[in-house]
Amino acid sequence: MEESDTFADDEVRDAEQIARRALALFSTVSLAFQAPREDILNWLKSEGLWSELSPSELEFVSAERPTRKQIINASWKSEALIVLLWAIRKIDQLPAPNEQCDTALFKLHLPPFVEMSVSSFISEAARRSDDILIDMADHILQLHWRARDARLHNRPMPPDLDIEVIQERHHAINWVIGYDGAPWDEVTTDT
Repeated sequence: MEESDTFADDEVRDAEQIARRALALFSTVSLAFQAPREDILNWLKSEGLWSELSPSELEFVSAERPTRKQIINASWKSEALIVLLWAIRKIDQLPAPNEQCDTALFKLHLPPFVEMSVSSFISEAARRSDDILIDMADHILQLHWRARDARLHNRPMPPDLDIEVIQERHHAINWVIGYDGAPWDEVTTDT
């Protein structure tokens, strides 16, 4: 099988889907970093983004008192969000695979912080080519494999890798490329 055929049955998501997913994910990441809950909920509803939340995100944003685990899981989704922003050309490159993203970047690129409406953010999103996205998916898969291999064989983690960072990015790129056609909460990160 040729490398380009690896994801042949998967349908890469379009720019609008990625932009809407990024906005929904931004709301949950914001809540994890203690943004005012009512403001986030009102924004999601007023912008027509409530239906974009995945079941686990809906559970998190609806919880009056989310668990510590829910908050930690939502905060890690910042690594998935950075991939979505890269996929729609809002940022030029991803941080190194051993470096957590700078969450301050989100306020530079996402409504309501930028001078752009949600509808403009969605309609103006420009997705990278299928080839570039699939190449990135393959690259992240290889990084994740190296990290998992080290862990499985009780070897030190390679210093250029952070398995938690890579796993979240792997999840996001697999969703972008439509890996197995799975919805957000069901995307796998097989290695």
